[in-house]
Amino acid sequence: MPSSSASSDRSGSKARSAVPSEQRLFSLVLALVVSPFGATKRELLSSVYGYADRYRHGEITPALEKQFERDKEQLRSLGIHVDAFEDPGDVGNNQHTRYRISKELLQFPADLRFSERELMLLRLAALAWSEGSLSAESRRAAMKLEALGAGLDVQHLGIAPKLGSAEPAAAPLQRAIDAGRAVSFDYRLPDRTAALPRRVAPLRLHRAEGRWHLVSWDLERDAARTFLLARIEGRVQQLPEAFAPELRARADAAVADLEQLRAHRRAVLCVRRGSIAEARLSTRSDGAPEPTSCGAEDHRGIEVGVLDLHIFANELIGYGADVSVCEPTQLRDLVVAGLRRIAEVHASVRAPRADCAHPNAGEKGDAADA
Repeated sequence: MPSSSASSDRSGSKARSAVPSEQRLFSLVLALVVSPFGATKRELLSSVYGYADRYRHGEITPALEKQFERDKEQLRSLGIHVDAFEDPGDVGNNQHTRYRISKELLQFPADLRFSERELMLLRLAALAWSEGSLSAESRRAAMKLEALGAGLDVQHLGIAPKLGSAEPAAAPLQRAIDAGRAVSFDYRLPDRTAALPRRVAPLRLHRAEGRWHLVSWDLERDAARTFLLARIEGRVQQLPEAFAPELRARADAAVADLEQLRAHRRAVLCVRRGSIAEARLSTRSDGAPEPTSCGAEDHRGIEVGVLDLHIFANELIGYGADVSVCEPTQLRDLVVAGLRRIAEVHASVRAPRADCAHPNAGEKGDAADA
């Protein structure tokens, strides 16, 4: 009669063999991509699906370490380069070597072009492939890595395109682009209380700063216009009139203008080191030199390009005290105004008695953004 330990070993072996190598490699890639500061071998082996089931009592077995090395080589053979670098705080200790995969190296080459049929197939795939891109095991591994302080970029966790699911206007606009038909919709500008009607020739859906934009030719103003899909209100109506096919050639120039705007409209920020704000914003610095100082040893300066100041201000507000705006003044004013609105809402909900109100209530906006 086999012993209980032998039975346990056989069941454990079956459990290990039940994890396909493709799932293990996929989980490893996810962990390495969403860790902007890298992750140590111990952090990866203790949390990534396909390794964690064999990681016991904080020990890295020779078999597990060999599997990790083989997987790294397999990724490299597939053209996915795994960076390895020393921990700045513990130089010379190979036990603390950190690993990561650069997101930029996984993106499409800038000169890659698709035919209209290929684009149609990619759009269909994007619509069909939604949140299922990230398995439950991968999500649990990401949560473990975040708990270990790996600095995950959880905002961009997962690899499925969002076209057609995140923005209700995306699908009808793409259909109109394919059909060559004009569209009409209501568009709300950030400084207006009422939406304004627009009638345009839709030329292209363009993604910039993680958001979808419509590149179009405004038929009323006879000029190129770019619209943020998130600001389109109500239903996008496809009109019976077709727009001139030669207008499509204007899309490249409109996209170039958009990128030029981002290159020239700069924001200088002061972010807390080791925060989620630093992890997300530092990846958008475009190689710009860091500002020399932002007034605090545990903070660093970051300069980024900005397309939409109002949208960016709302993002910065979400980081709370981990980020403040040095310039431009307009962006700083938008952040301060947003923080004051939040403080006012909280003050009205709490409605404290006069004899117990905090003396600095109402100054939260200035304090958080100072």
